[in-house]
Amino acid sequence: MYSQDQLVQVMIDAMEKLEQGTPGLNKLASYLYQADKALSYYLDELDKYTQVKKPTLEQTQEAGKLLEQIVVLVFKGLKGVQSIKSFQSAGPQYDLLVSGDDVAWLNVCKLLYLNTDKRDIVVEAKATKSPLPDKQFARLCSIMDLNLTGSGLGIFFTLNGATGFPKSGSSRQRAVSDCRLRQIIFHAKTNKIIVVLDKSDIFELDKNGTLIQIITRKIRDLFELSGLPTIPATEFCEIDLPTHLKSLYDS
Repeated sequence: MYSQDQLVQVMIDAMEKLEQGTPGLNKLASYLYQADKALSYYLDELDKYTQVKKPTLEQTQEAGKLLEQIVVLVFKGLKGVQSIKSFQSAGPQYDLLVSGDDVAWLNVCKLLYLNTDKRDIVVEAKATKSPLPDKQFARLCSIMDLNLTGSGLGIFFTLNGATGFPKSGSSRQRAVSDCRLRQIIFHAKTNKIIVVLDKSDIFELDKNGTLIQIITRKIRDLFELSGLPTIPATEFCEIDLPTHLKSLYDS
């Protein structure tokens, strides 16, 4: 009888034999992220902070540390991680730099549209109440382009997203600006990807598989520019069809 970890390893080994785009690859992908059991406690603490209407400076600073702790626990649960660092370099401060070299990590890269020579992930945690401003987005673009040249994916963990990105419940976005515009231009220039997670995304990360599902949906949306926020990981399929077509899918 296999243990759970042994079963996961068998699945990872099988994934190595699958080509990009194989339907089976998507079904196995969720096993590459096993949510840490400690996450629920930290997410509950973050939820308490988000309920505070006017946080003090001290509360904001504590929330920043809390979000960084959540980020470490999240990436601790990603299979194949062999390098996880947070440090002040000769230049900028890096909240988290994550990478790996084995089969599991290469399969993570395959799912996240990353080339193997650009397989590092740079993570920034921003616990401010306001949406991420363009200058912070530009800073990460510069770091990935000039400093961490081996990085292919940047991820912002935020509470309220970033300026210019579609908001939940809003009508379809037909124009781009601010951070959203910079995301598109940076990708066109460098072929590197930066995505933004907000609190609704973060609160899903205590479930297995969700990290990969959320990130891949946000990457696809960068390619497609649907103008709508990405759906939760708990929804299996993304359906964005006009009424006369959706009725056929639902029947």
